[in-house]
Amino acid sequence: MKVCMTHRETFYHLLSAVFNAYNKQPVIAELGVLRGENALRLYNALNPEKMVLIDSWSPAANDAYSPFDQLPPWVEAIDTYAYYYGGSMYDMATWDNLYQECLSKFADKENVTVIRAETIDAIPDIQPRTGIEKFDLVYIDANHQYEYILRDLMYYQDLVAEDGFMLLNDCCHSPNGTKQNLGVLEALGSFLKRSDFVPVAVTNTDWSDVILVRKNSVMLQLVDIAITNSDIPFVEIPHQLMSAARVVYGAHRTNISFA
Repeated sequence: MKVCMTHRETFYHLLSAVFNAYNKQPVIAELGVLRGENALRLYNALNPEKMVLIDSWSPAANDAYSPFDQLPPWVEAIDTYAYYYGGSMYDMATWDNLYQECLSKFADKENVTVIRAETIDAIPDIQPRTGIEKFDLVYIDANHQYEYILRDLMYYQDLVAEDGFMLLNDCCHSPNGTKQNLGVLEALGSFLKRSDFVPVAVTNTDWSDVILVRKNSVMLQLVDIAITNSDIPFVEIPHQLMSAARVVYGAHRTNISFA
């Protein structure tokens, strides 16, 4: 696994080059869309044949933030982040506004389908609405709590083509992530033991992104070659160390430590 000194947008362009080398215009999905900003970056970088955007845009997602009636002292109240969402996360109007903002970004893109539903509830609608059987890339950025992110990984692995990818957002352990009760890294550690996917690259950043691919996929080698021949600085480590990753805040920059 390559620990790359870069940001997630670089990974999008890297995967675009890999798909081009494979002579493939990818079919992609994003789970957890919010305003559609990242989805638009994916769209522009990867020029997909088809794209599916899935999000509930609903305050019901708040119910999964913590299983406890009283929040643990290390977890901040969910409305602490209302500024990021543009309003209270308990107010349906906040989510409706985010949904409309996303729709406006893709109004002129006929190859994009937006499904307003929970990630798992959306699965039966994908093929009837889009004709898509398998995705070449699934970007997972929905509910970040352990059980939910693990569920997305377990279900959506079956919707990923044999030589397809999954990208996982916010896959790190950090003080800031602890305040939001993130369980993404822990879910990935469990998923890797239950599947034939392996992490091939991770950004050396807070809120890290991880590229996942099947062990026997031709894409494993293509991504390795693409990064090696790029100008992206990286360090190679055994992928089994991924679950040990933690963010270290230095005086000048953030790094990931595996110690």
